[in-house]
Formats: sequence, C-alpha cells, structure tokens
Amino acid sequence: MQEKSVQAATDKDIAGQPAKKAGLAKLWKAIRCVVFLSLLFYLTLHMSYVLRQVPERNAKNVFPGFYAEPDNSLDVVTLGSSACYQYVDTPKLYENFGITSYNLGCPIQSTISTPFLMDEVEKTQSPELFLVEVRRYIKGTKKNFSKAVYLMTDTMKLGLNKWGMICRAYDSIAERVTEFLDIYKYHSYWSGVDTTLFEFWNNEKVHPMKRWRNRQGVHPKVASPVVENAEPTSLHKNTTRELIYLLEECRKKGRNVLFFVSPYPYGDYLPGRVAALREIIESYGYTLLDMSDGEAYGLDYSTDFADSLHVNYLGAEKVTNALGEYIQKEYNIHTQHTPEVTADWERYVKANNEIVEQIRAGKVSQEETDNL
Repeated sequence: MQEKSVQAATDKDIAGQPAKKAGLAKLWKAIRCVVFLSLLFYLTLHMSYVLRQVPERNAKNVFPGFYAEPDNSLDVVTLGSSACYQYVDTPKLYENFGITSYNLGCPIQSTISTPFLMDEVEKTQSPELFLVEVRRYIKGTKKNFSKAVYLMTDTMKLGLNKWGMICRAYDSIAERVTEFLDIYKYHSYWSGVDTTLFEFWNNEKVHPMKRWRNRQGVHPKVASPVVENAEPTSLHKNTTRELIYLLEECRKKGRNVLFFVSPYPYGDYLPGRVAALREIIESYGYTLLDMSDGEAYGLDYSTDFADSLHVNYLGAEKVTNALGEYIQKEYNIHTQHTPEVTADWERYVKANNEIVEQIRAGKVSQEETDNL
C-alpha cells in the first residue's frame, strides 16, 4: 500500500514538471522583458541628454552646471531672464560677501517656470535666498512661451517639475508629450554628436563660471528719467496670474525671496508697472528692490553697458555689490562652507579675476569667454 502511495506521488511530480517548466519559462521571459525595457529607457534617457546639446550648445548648459554643484553648497540661487546671468556677478558676490550662488536663468525665461525651478533647486540645494529678476514680469508675455519654455525644460532632468512646467505652459497633450520626451525633437541630430557631448551623459557638467557671463564692449546709453510715486498700471493678465501663483507657492513653502528690477533704459511704461508689481509682491510679505535708477547704484550709462539691454562686466560688478550689500543687511545669510566648497570658490574667483584682467588688456574675445 505504501509503495502505491509513493508511486502515485512520483507520477504526480512527473506530470507537474512540464507546468513548472512552462511557469519558469514565462518568468524568465518576463525578467528579460523588464531588463530590456529598463535598458532601453536608460539609453533613451541619457541619449536625450546628449542629443539636446547639439543645437544652441551654450544656451542648453543651464541645468547641467547646476546639477553638478555639490549638494547644499549654494547660499543663493538667481532666477530670471538673460539679465540675471549678466547682472549678478557670482564670483564677486563670493569674493566680496562670501555668498555662494548660481545663475539659473536663460534668455526670456518664462514667468511660468519660476515656481517649478525653485522646486527643482530644492531637490539638491537648500538656498537661504532666491533672487528673482523681474524683467519678464514687467514686459509681460504670452502663455505659450515656446523658446522661453524649452530652453529650461530641455536642460532639466526627467521628473515631475519638468512635467509640471510643461503642463502649465501647453494645453495640447501632443505638445506636452513632445516637450517632456524631448528626444523626439532631437533624434535627427545624430550626425552632430561628437565625443565632447558625452560629458552630458548624466546631464551634469561643471560650469566654470557658475552661469555668470563676463560681457565686454561699451554701448553708451542714456538713463531713463526717474519717476517717484508712480501710480500702478495694469500688468499683462498672464503676468499677474503667474506672479500670484509664484507668491502663493513661496509663502506656502516658507521660502525667502528677493525680487529685483535690473537697471537699463526702460520705456515710459516702467514706473507704473514697477508700482503694480510692488503692490502685489508686498501684499504677500515679500520685497521688490527697484534698481531701475542705475545711477543711484553707481552705474555710468556711458561706459557700463554692453548692449541696449545688458550691462558689461564693469556695470555688473556695481550691481552685484549693491545687491550683496542689501542681502547682507536685510537677510541673515549663513556663509559657512566646507573646506572643499571654499577651495573650489577661491579657485573660481581667482580664475574669474584673471579673465577680467585679460579683458582689460584686450587679450580675450567675447566668444572666448562665452565658450568657457
């Protein structure tokens, strides 16, 4: 009887072996499928970082430089349009005030992007102050910013902040997907890839100037008349909406933010719009530093501008010193850094001072400094 039971059990095991083998085969197939899809995603993601660098190479190195900064090493992060990285002289801010900073701006940076950029910053940094240049809020802009949006999103790593910014800028699902998975836009640039671009494999590459641009040349300008106690004038409806959204997010998340107006010869519309901005910003408990009267901060309009919209390195140093003094007075910035961070910034300041000396001596061109 016992022998029959053993035989029955053996027969049952033999009969079940094909089913077990089939189950293992399915499991192995599933594992291979997961591995293949994971590898495909990995390669697609990192090649998108490489391919997106082919067109407009200088403009695309906005976030890679930021991502390469040591975690929690930045005291201040500046956001805004091209003015932010041509007015805020990061090496001088450190040299004169001990403040480490990064210019996370791009040409005509959209007002939509600011709160999402702050969220992205806070994933790796804990800045004690965000410095927001408000030129785009003053001028106003359309909702779908096209270039203003992609110059930021196409330098970001894949994530919720990138997706959130895109969704706020675009209504079309097709546009959202294309902007989010930007390899669709850049897949045809294979022929333009060279070995140097593989430095962007992880979308991280140290920016030797911390996104600061030493502008050369002199473009004499005439200062705009100073208007005191101007009446607020209406802002673009999109500007007002995005500004309020930003202020609500900042207040909710307890951020320190200083808004500032960079000086250049604006039109007659400036005083009223600055007054309107100030009214909204101050209603949320934040400050707008109006530096539109550049002469009050030491700017010489005959020598300190590189073009009609931006100061040169001489003007930037004056604006930066004024900002540094204001920040030092009004905000309790702790400027203690690790020996490694301190050594890095001291090297950076030394290198920048050497470049400035070369500019003064006429030994380096704008193109050479831009390609650093």
